[in-house]
Amino acid sequence: MYTTTMIRTQIYIPEDTHTQLLQLAKAKSSSMAEITREFIEEGLKKEKNADNTGIKTLQALSNLNLKGGPKDLSKNLDHYLYGGPKKK
Repeated sequence: MYTTTMIRTQIYIPEDTHTQLLQLAKAKSSSMAEITREFIEEGLKKEKNADNTGIKTLQALSNLNLKGGPKDLSKNLDHYLYGGPKKK
């Protein structure tokens, strides 16, 4: 299935994860290594497609059309979010 060079690596996983992986490999008539490679590839694709920039969140906030609020919000963000002291 793989046409690229394979590199052997070792990882430590919890015992219960190992047991579940072994059971899944048996159920699929596959090797634990193949199942693990599939999980890693799926996880990497998911991370690659994830929006970690915050753009979607900012767009959603701007769509709320909020008006008003404290005039010193950007200056005293820590105060309003975490209760820190207000800056003058």
